[in-house]
Amino acid sequence: MFSIQKNLNYFRLNLRHKKFISKYKKIKKNQYLSIEDIKIQQLNSLNKLLTHAYNHIPYYHQILNEINIIKNNEVFLKSLDEITKLPILTKNILLEEKENLYSDDIANRESFKNTTGGSTGEPISFMQDKNYALDNKVNTQLALFWRGFELYDDMVVIWGAERDTFEGKKPLKSALKDFIQNKLVLNSFNMSEEDMRAYIKILNRGQPQLIKVYAQSIYEIAKFAKKNNIEVKKQKAIHLAAGTVYDFMRDTIEEVFQCKAYNHYGSREIGSIASECKSQDGLHIMVEQTFVEVLREDGTPCEYGEEGELYITTLNNYSMPLIRYKIGDMGILMQNTNCLCGCNYPKLEKVTGRVTDVFKTKEGSIVAAEYFIHLIGVVLNQGNIKNFQVVQKSLNKVVIKIVKIGNIKQNNINEIAEKVKLVMGKSCKVEFEFLESISQNKTGKYRYTISEI
Repeated sequence: MFSIQKNLNYFRLNLRHKKFISKYKKIKKNQYLSIEDIKIQQLNSLNKLLTHAYNHIPYYHQILNEINIIKNNEVFLKSLDEITKLPILTKNILLEEKENLYSDDIANRESFKNTTGGSTGEPISFMQDKNYALDNKVNTQLALFWRGFELYDDMVVIWGAERDTFEGKKPLKSALKDFIQNKLVLNSFNMSEEDMRAYIKILNRGQPQLIKVYAQSIYEIAKFAKKNNIEVKKQKAIHLAAGTVYDFMRDTIEEVFQCKAYNHYGSREIGSIASECKSQDGLHIMVEQTFVEVLREDGTPCEYGEEGELYITTLNNYSMPLIRYKIGDMGILMQNTNCLCGCNYPKLEKVTGRVTDVFKTKEGSIVAAEYFIHLIGVVLNQGNIKNFQVVQKSLNKVVIKIVKIGNIKQNNINEIAEKVKLVMGKSCKVEFEFLESISQNKTGKYRYTISEI
């Protein structure tokens, strides 16, 4: 697709990234270890991390002493299930403890500060380091490998983050890095119709090995192409990130681009967490990087197939480990099965959305975000709803924001309100706001549902 030859790319990158190449080759092999061996590997990684946390991090030195799991300054959990002995780490604790969560040898780790996008409140600062960054890059590359993408293949990235852009110009170092890696980066923020037409032309001309993109961004491009009967040539694979992937979105994307679209789950705090392989039967958890728990509200583990809150432990960030971190997402754990791809990593059945996407009724019932998304976006969308967002203001009030195309008949509005009251209760007040646009958050993610309670 681009002018650089693959062999030249390999030569240059291999000189600079011998560690990356070595780790990547190793992790590609490790994914085929037995389920039992993978558990042993994770337990060893967890004990090593906890021992470091006890000896080098003030907060965890105190916490681990209190729960009495230290012997000769080391931690020896006998099974992964024993992680439940440790307390939960919340965003409030991160804000309160701050430097007490940093390792005392952080100056020797080439550490750097990162922040969350702040989509559900105050942005959180945390420390990461070069070793973590390398491991995260390796794990992400493994996920791309599951889409048929190998090192030095050509890729189009449709991405955007406010903190990574300065006056609309990419730093020379970053631009050179993209060039060497055979990667073309397109801005996904504030895409105009002209931009979307241009991006489609680029994809039609190049048909890269992979398109890496915000889920909402490629969905908007797919809708635009379909509505305007724009020819889109068959692509090879799409890597969807930075947002919940709903079935109706995937259906439209795969129809328009005529290829598989793979869901990838990650965050700024953790990096890559779980990702789909070619079988598209759940998301493999990146076990060399993370340990994932799915828990009920009372903190007990969910059964397989039961939706709960996700808690993540980072296994490779020694500058500031996040141990049993309440990330704010909901998901479902799958029972271990032999995946057709051969990888034996455990799986999440799906990531169902943010905790703040879930609505609650006066009676205490839970209403999943998918109900509203499917109802308004698919079932009752007569082609006149471009975008929408459902906001729960209180237990008895829901506001539906709509960006419309043309006019919407009153009976269509009435039916949406009736179907919302069907799950939220007859006394629930449903209001509509018609807007010119609905904003994404600072990191480009689009939220269809928001609960303010």
